[in-house]
Amino acid sequence: MNKTDLSRHLAKEHSLSLPQAKRLLDEILAQITRALEEGETLYLPLFGTFELRYYLPRQYRNPQTGEMMEAPGYNQPSFKPAPALKQLIAG
Repeated sequence: MNKTDLSRHLAKEHSLSLPQAKRLLDEILAQITRALEEGETLYLPLFGTFELRYYLPRQYRNPQTGEMMEAPGYNQPSFKPAPALKQLIAG
């Protein structure tokens, strides 16, 4: 399923027009993005948690020159499914 399929499904299930469903889905995704940009954790009961994970800076060697370099630390978004979702998927 892709974003268009999800929009169509929302429109059908909630008696919305396709443009309304697309705007609704875009707004939901924008709110999730804003929360992560601000460093917030977003918890959706029975679904899961969206959060940022920080990865520490690390040293690596340039294979061409042999020089040691440092990769900066960074935040990466992650999703942890709720136990109820895991059970549902596992059958």
